[in-house]
Amino acid sequence: MKLVSISLGSWLLGLTAILFTFFVVEGESLSQADVKAATVTSVIIAALLFSLAYAPSLFWLRKRLGGCRPAALFPVASALVLNLPVFLIGILAIGRTLGAAEAFAFIGAFVLMGTAFGLAFVWNYQNGDIKSARWQ
Repeated sequence: MKLVSISLGSWLLGLTAILFTFFVVEGESLSQADVKAATVTSVIIAALLFSLAYAPSLFWLRKRLGGCRPAALFPVASALVLNLPVFLIGILAIGRTLGAAEAFAFIGAFVLMGTAFGLAFVWNYQNGDIKSARWQ
C-alpha cells in the first residue's frame, strides 16, 4: 500500500506541474481536451515507470547498498537515470507529436515525479529490515 500511495502522490505532483506549465505557456485556461490528454498520457507512462522501473530498481539498489545510504542516491536514480527513456521519447517527439514546450514540460514533470518517488521511498523504507522487505 505504501508504494501505491507514493506512486499516486508522485503522479499527482507531476500532473500538476504539466497542467501548470501548459496554463503558463498558453496564457489562458486549459480546455477539457488538454487536461484529458495530459492526464491519460501521464498516468499511462507513470504507471509503467513506477511499476516496472522505479520500484524494482530502488528496492534492488536498497538491497545492494544494504540500506538507504546515501539517501541522495535514490531520488537521483529515479529522477535522472531511470527516466532516460522518457527523456529520449520526449526529445524525439519534438516536432512530430509534441511542441518543444510540451516536450520539456513532460520531461520536467517526470524529473519531478522521479524525485518525489525517490524521496518518499527513502522516507518510508530507510529503517525497514532489508531481508524481509516486500513490495508493499
